Amino acid sequence: MKLLLRKRLMGSRYMPHIGMVALASQQYLAIAFIYSAIPVVLRANGASLQLVGLYGMALFAFTVNFLWAPVVDRWSLNRLGLRRSWILMTQVGTATVLTVMAFLNPRTDFVPIFLVSLALAAIAATQRIATLGYIAEVLDSGERPLGATLLGWGRVIGHVIGGAVCLQLIGIFGWRPALLGLALLLAAFAAWVFGIPEPLVRKDRRRQPERLSILTILRNNGLWSTAATIAPGVIGIAVAFAMMQLRLVDLGFAAAEIGWIGALSDALTYTIVAPLTGAILKRMAPHRGVIWGCAVLAISFGALAIVDRYVDVRVSAVVSVGIVFVALAVQHVTFTNWFLGLARPGKAGTDVTFLTSVMAASALVGFAVSGFIGARLGYGVTLLLPGLGYALSALLAATFLRSADLTAQRVAAD
Repeated sequence: MKLLLRKRLMGSRYMPHIGMVALASQQYLAIAFIYSAIPVVLRANGASLQLVGLYGMALFAFTVNFLWAPVVDRWSLNRLGLRRSWILMTQVGTATVLTVMAFLNPRTDFVPIFLVSLALAAIAATQRIATLGYIAEVLDSGERPLGATLLGWGRVIGHVIGGAVCLQLIGIFGWRPALLGLALLLAAFAAWVFGIPEPLVRKDRRRQPERLSILTILRNNGLWSTAATIAPGVIGIAVAFAMMQLRLVDLGFAAAEIGWIGALSDALTYTIVAPLTGAILKRMAPHRGVIWGCAVLAISFGALAIVDRYVDVRVSAVVSVGIVFVALAVQHVTFTNWFLGLARPGKAGTDVTFLTSVMAASALVGFAVSGFIGARLGYGVTLLLPGLGYALSALLAATFLRSADLTAQRVAAD
């Protein structure tokens, strides 16, 4: 009897952690399909680099989803509770939109696919608000690096299915059957929400509407300094990310091969690099973790840009995919840990979503210009820009940290 009780307690203890992986995989499955599978399909069907680069604007919803984050932070949709109700409904919406997209033709229906992708991204962006709010409320401060790592592992699962597996299925069965199968899988994934608990902090507390919550964010200098810090690095890595798979297409790699190269790189980095980053972050303040993380990435991309000139182009192209995913893993864990620490109690979904919206806006800038940079200056330049961006982010983070320390010293002196 005691052994059974212990097993039940252990299961209930770790269920939220397992749930984080499942929640992240659900939302990133749709996101990965947008940023990993569709660009490869469009490029393979003759779309220009400029056109495919501009397709990244389909993720526009992630730049403005903080506008409706207070709604997701405040009102539940059904009896499942605040967080779980939004997660369930957005998952069902994702499956529905993918079903619609399945009946479009990627050879001729670029504009309709773009518009449907906008809707798909809007639903995924809304689900991300609820997921981030759930994680911020279910974890204490000491568990946040672990939470960021678990989100990364869920992202890997979503990327493997939405990117590599989907491209493989498109190559075998065709566009429509593959997308219908993906929609069915997402509908089945939605059932996981019934197996995770609603955060206790939200159960017995009345949620009083707070006016002007968006204006409160816009007046928060700390959030804006954080946004300014992360922007250069995110723009740079977005340029490299948008072009890395298209480079493989131009070098003659098959779509399925490209999908698996990205998926395996993603899996390895989030299995090795992300946990290691999380372990390191537990030993330092979140702000200092950002400085060191960006500095290491700046040096790594500088070295990669140099090596790219002296090794076989196919080998360099594959290696660059791995380095880009390493950067994304380090960036994800360091930035997420930082964001969760900055969130206000009871408004975690809104605050963290605002900062991730800034990241998305910066990424869209990188996506939009990536095709023009790659076409005019070459793929090698796209590997140099992340190094410059992360170097600038490290300098800004160090500057803001020093300014904050000086302010604290003056307050203490007074």
